[in-house]
Amino acid sequence: MISDYRPISLVTSLYKIIAKVLLGRLRKVLQDTIFLTQGAFVEGRQILDAVLIANELVDEKRRSREEGVAFKIDFEKAYDHVD
Repeated sequence: MISDYRPISLVTSLYKIIAKVLLGRLRKVLQDTIFLTQGAFVEGRQILDAVLIANELVDEKRRSREEGVAFKIDFEKAYDHVD
């Protein structure tokens, strides 16, 4: 039966085309805007990169017996969130 098939939709194709055009334009601008310390939501970077770097620094200080200070800042309340 014809009702068993989904109709062809051009909206998704149009959306994909617009999204790719916007992505190409935004990539040029965002490379200069996003800081090197931004770890999440950036192509080629992962959210745990900052944690791993901090862990490596602590391990290196322990091995070399150098003194140092480390601190953690919790930015949870700096951003809106939905419960």
